[in-house]
Amino acid sequence: IDTALEAFRGGCRRVVAYRLGTGGAKALLNLQDSESANVVEIEAKYEGARGNNFAVTIRDSLADDTKRELLLYEGATLRQIITFTKGAGEPQALVDAVASSNSPYIAATKTADGSGVLAAVTQQPLTGGQDPTVNGESYSAGLSAIEAIDWNILAVDTEDTATHAVVQTYIDRVRNEGKRVLGVVGEPTSVPLATRLANARAFNDPAIIYVTNGFKGSDGVTREGYKAAARVAGMTAAAQITESLTHYVVRGATELIGALTNAEIEQAIQSGALVFTMSAQKQVHIEYGINTFVTPTADMDAGWKKIRRVRTRDNLMDRIVATWDPLIGKINNSPDGRATLIAAAQGIINRMIAEGALLQGTIFEDPNNPPVGDSAWFVVQVDDLDSAEKVYITFQFRFAPPAENQ
Repeated sequence: IDTALEAFRGGCRRVVAYRLGTGGAKALLNLQDSESANVVEIEAKYEGARGNNFAVTIRDSLADDTKRELLLYEGATLRQIITFTKGAGEPQALVDAVASSNSPYIAATKTADGSGVLAAVTQQPLTGGQDPTVNGESYSAGLSAIEAIDWNILAVDTEDTATHAVVQTYIDRVRNEGKRVLGVVGEPTSVPLATRLANARAFNDPAIIYVTNGFKGSDGVTREGYKAAARVAGMTAAAQITESLTHYVVRGATELIGALTNAEIEQAIQSGALVFTMSAQKQVHIEYGINTFVTPTADMDAGWKKIRRVRTRDNLMDRIVATWDPLIGKINNSPDGRATLIAAAQGIINRMIAEGALLQGTIFEDPNNPPVGDSAWFVVQVDDLDSAEKVYITFQFRFAPPAENQ
């Protein structure tokens, strides 16, 4: 759950979470009647040690003397109040009330009628919850499960480099199949910096963001490794395609974890590693909004190093594909039909120019691949914009102004 919470804190509006692993156990609590007999079993909704943090209070309602209440706590936080009818038949009344509440936390089962009256309890804990067993196969199963749904950024709750490699393979495969998504991973600062930077360089991938260090929040919680990666995933998902993460302030962060020297920051940047630094205003921010792509090729220029530009390019492709999709099969593969496709795509390009994502751009039929049968080829040429992130100033001072001619 930490991963999902950090993504939300980063600003994303929707998180699709997939729980990994097999086995585990649900936390339980047996409620007794007035004669100390077990009558209702309260069970955590899901397997996991989190259920051991739940505690139940059974008391008379403070507002209605014909009702009783189940108060569900998680630690010191009151999660839910469930009201049920007081008097004979309380075990069944409680079970029905829990079912009607659609509680996301607990379920209730009557195990006996008993005396019909539940005994009062205060902060009685659930026990016996155990987390499922998670391994590499669990992550592979989870990645397969989310493939059929729409999402933008992937974060995983592991710092295991072998699993990170599985994530990269998966991200690259689905991108090649047309699902333009990104992945964010991170390692804790307990891993030597040289190792972290080597791992970042090894990805060399525009679709993989590697988070090098971490930060402490105003709540006193340290976030590094997968938690810091999840925060960056949320920040990336929340940013507009015209926004860069460079110098993007981390909300609620108060200090750095694993602060780097200037020389180390430069090494990290050259390694394709995203770094948290302290701004001139003493705020924790992202030094440079980059991914792990460090070796441009003839087909992939240096623009693919930047998170903003990758998202802009992905967005352009997605928008043109979405615009063309309802036209495919509905128009002739003729000059007029292809002109319709070109006009639709040029409209997308023009809108992205107006939005500040592109400087200029055009689409035309590929002169090296003439249309044939049901196939046609096109070329899109655009200049995508970047943010002003490296600003150089020449300061010129003088001891005194030149003397005026007498």
